[in-house]
Amino acid sequence: MVRFFDIKSESADSWDKELDLNQVPILFEAFVMTSYVEKKFAVKKLKNAIPSVKPYERFWIVSYDPTDPYFRGKKENVYGLGGKLVDLGNHYFTGYDAPIVKHHLNVKDDREILEKYELDWGWGDDVIDRLIRYFETGINRDDMKFEVFPDLWDDREKLRPLTSRLAEPFR
Repeated sequence: MVRFFDIKSESADSWDKELDLNQVPILFEAFVMTSYVEKKFAVKKLKNAIPSVKPYERFWIVSYDPTDPYFRGKKENVYGLGGKLVDLGNHYFTGYDAPIVKHHLNVKDDREILEKYELDWGWGDDVIDRLIRYFETGINRDDMKFEVFPDLWDDREKLRPLTSRLAEPFR
């Protein structure tokens, strides 16, 4: 799991100053291989950084896929439809074997949960798209939620093209 912070720099040299990550807001956490992040967009290792001691998020949203008995969509819902809140706090690696906190999340009753917690899907290049959009527009959210919870936000068309988190036809 990788934690992304609300901080950026225009030059690699400005990262040489002391940086206390406990004082920097967390943007989001995601399942991404650390080696991938370092290879794709890390500039250099920080020598004067104080690591964050805040605990990692323990609650995650797992979408229902067509093989799940709770799935209420059609097979065309390739990203799943609807989901559940799970607790990864006791060293569970995936949401599939973690304890379920709440089934059948829905926009009407669970909007706050849906907007606060991340989907447990892994990220790749698309994490860069999300960071760029955040630093350019202030919008910090996972476009995959447009598919899993279609009624969550009403600005899908305004944001097009969506990030590469979604396959080409869905952007």
